[in-house]
Amino acid sequence: MKALGRDLQAGLTVALVAIPQCMAFAVIAGLPPVHGIYAAVVMGVVGSLVSVSPKLSLGPTVTTSTIIYAVLATAAPGDRESWVGLAGVLAVLAGLVTLGLAALGVGKFVRFVSRTVLIGLVVGTAVLILGAQLAPSLGVASSGKSTLIGILLDTLGHVPDARWPAVLMACGVLALVLLGARWAPGWPVPFFVLVGSVLLDWVLERSGMPLNLRSVGEIPRSLPSGLPQLPLPPYNTDLLVGAAALAIIGIIQTLTLARAYADKDGLRINVNRELVALGAANLASGLTYGFAGAASFARTALNDLAGAGSRAAGIVAAVGIGVVVFAAAPLVSAISQAATAGLLIATASTTVNWREFRQVLWHDRHDRAVLVVTLAGVLVLPIHWATLIGLAVSVAIFVQRAGELRLVEMRTGGEGKFHERPIDEQTGQNRITMLQIEGPLFFAHADELTDTLRLVFGRRPLVTIIRMRRTQQIDYSVIRALARVAGEYAAQNGRLILCGLRPELRALLRRSELGRVVPHDCMLEITGQVFGSAHQAIALAEGAIRGSHDSRPTFRSV
Repeated sequence: MKALGRDLQAGLTVALVAIPQCMAFAVIAGLPPVHGIYAAVVMGVVGSLVSVSPKLSLGPTVTTSTIIYAVLATAAPGDRESWVGLAGVLAVLAGLVTLGLAALGVGKFVRFVSRTVLIGLVVGTAVLILGAQLAPSLGVASSGKSTLIGILLDTLGHVPDARWPAVLMACGVLALVLLGARWAPGWPVPFFVLVGSVLLDWVLERSGMPLNLRSVGEIPRSLPSGLPQLPLPPYNTDLLVGAAALAIIGIIQTLTLARAYADKDGLRINVNRELVALGAANLASGLTYGFAGAASFARTALNDLAGAGSRAAGIVAAVGIGVVVFAAAPLVSAISQAATAGLLIATASTTVNWREFRQVLWHDRHDRAVLVVTLAGVLVLPIHWATLIGLAVSVAIFVQRAGELRLVEMRTGGEGKFHERPIDEQTGQNRITMLQIEGPLFFAHADELTDTLRLVFGRRPLVTIIRMRRTQQIDYSVIRALARVAGEYAAQNGRLILCGLRPELRALLRRSELGRVVPHDCMLEITGQVFGSAHQAIALAEGAIRGSHDSRPTFRSV
């Protein structure tokens, strides 16, 4: 009973925060606020029933809503009446793509997508929201453009028409929500602030000082009856690309959160089950007047903070959203667009981890390139295109870095220690040369590895040791290339010793072509000691050259 009580408390707390958030996210997507409620209820129930994560909160999110708006504004810029139906189509397509990817078992490959892409998307989304909410904050008509630069240019043209009541309302809500996030993170401050904005508007109107602010629109007291008539649009690249972007971003966001909270609680996640939950939730949302979403950073964190212990909390939150909204429909309908804009700007500003953003920006040139490309794309392109371009750049950089050969020279430094140094013109000049290969070896490494080893062997070291302690995998192309160059080296009376081999790798190499060139006793397994097999290899090498008249030093030292 105590656990159920905690789930009830957590669910109701999340529901009160989710109501203004999900309505606002519908506004971001260019849809009537009530559709955010439909999406929150349906995705919350379906997601909680299918998922195995006790704290994950599925529903509308700021990232997915921003993508939806960009897709709709690009695909049907002059037909806003069709946006509700098209948003449903997008959700259905995104759900089917997600379910298809789950069936293919691609969830395990999400780890190869750079987190920098997600950071760039979150920052780009925040900037796009700030730009899009300037118009309602000023009390002027919202732009219909899908790019940040287009939105800003449209809004700047309406600045002379700005209304101070709207500006003050937006700024007041923004300040109170930010203060609440800082000093009362466990309380549904956004809900109370929006209710307060409605009461303030009512009091001022009764006092003869009406603010005359645009409201978010009518909220019906009942759920719609029957399924929506989803349009069957002609082939449209933006819809297909948008659905793919929604599916990919939803998968990354959902699995990132699921893994983070599973690790925190010492649990394991079922990746495929979480993908099925997300796909089913989006599919159901699209078929019930909703739109696509994913796991919410804010609501999942609040669920955890409020003490949720099972999936029952998610069901309570979803049902609670519907009950509260439809029981108080007139109050919710009276919320002003300016107040919602203030809430969205606050949400956008707190979504970004600016410290992490700065670290990525200055840490690594590859991460910086992905981040800059994603953000630049958000500036001039619809965000779904910017997202896929960022992903493509991330994958391209990963392939390029995976293709880089990590081969260094190991030099002695006294007390049995070794130091890594880049291979230079002196490598191979001593009687014994030790090299180290790091990381897996794929076919893309074969030519570079062969060229480098031939260069080193050409300096006639009597023995060359290759340490492979950090090599977990080697493919056939590399084994064949190694066998060829090792044979050439043996013909020059050179001896090749491999050390630091994992048992399975040693067994593989002994059975391969390389095993017919390199004696089996020159393939040394890892030991339980640091550099244990390296020292064994050195002893073997010194024994092999004992009695040699070569006057060169044995090793290069640091």
